[in-house]
Amino acid sequence: MSKKNSITAMALGIASLVLGVNGWETFAVCGVAGLVCAIISFNFQKKAAEEGAVNGFTKAAKVTSIIGLILSIIGIVGGIICGICYCAAAGAATAVEAWATMQ
Repeated sequence: MSKKNSITAMALGIASLVLGVNGWETFAVCGVAGLVCAIISFNFQKKAAEEGAVNGFTKAAKVTSIIGLILSIIGIVGGIICGICYCAAAGAATAVEAWATMQ
């Protein structure tokens, strides 16, 4: 069972990497999913360590989860900033259009 936990942790770590990178493009939705995957990966790493299975999969899971966690946080912050900029630009365009029709 410990090898399955190690492999699952590594797969979730890789998923957190991929989702974290795409966080800013999806207005933080993928960043949140990457954050969840990284946290679940840490739990599976803990289970594998308790069962005494510290192997290459567990080490790779730790590295990918840490990097995925960092990228997910950056993706969430970037997604929020992109969302705010998008809404501000849409509001500004609407205001300019309304001003132009009043002239």
